[in-house]
Amino acid sequence: MTIEHDFFGVLGSDRAGDIHWSETAELGDQNVDIDLNAPDEESVKVENLDIAAAMISSLEDLDSQARESLVADLSKENSKTALYIEQSIDELGPEALSDALIWGSGDQQIDFLRSLRLQRIGFHPHNSGSEEHFAVLDYSISPHETDTLLIVALDVNGDTVSVEIDD
Repeated sequence: MTIEHDFFGVLGSDRAGDIHWSETAELGDQNVDIDLNAPDEESVKVENLDIAAAMISSLEDLDSQARESLVADLSKENSKTALYIEQSIDELGPEALSDALIWGSGDQQIDFLRSLRLQRIGFHPHNSGSEEHFAVLDYSISPHETDTLLIVALDVNGDTVSVEIDD
């Protein structure tokens, strides 16, 4: 069995029954890997594929929304965003950090968040609940210097579900 969608084309299952689609898209001056995964065809609603396609078509808005949630996370106690910034500063050192920062407003945390590079977006169209990870955005301050990611998970409505660090 296969699913046909205007944006994604024909989505068929692999031998294990999983659905997978991937592409590379441009966001500003960088390439972003985008993939879509689901455990099986029966768990995927066409409406969720439409939502994923709309999010992909407006990557700049999706990226801006995720970055706004990172700014909001800074004000929380035990903020994952603040911890990621601190860990990155310690790990990279002043010279590599200076090379990674592309903004210079004087507010180091905001400059840091503006300088994050979106590496990948994963879509999970089988997750349609308000607390489920529908879109997962992986950010890195310096992809060639560190493997540590700051991850923002959004639900099907585009609301932030979580901000996590992946070492």
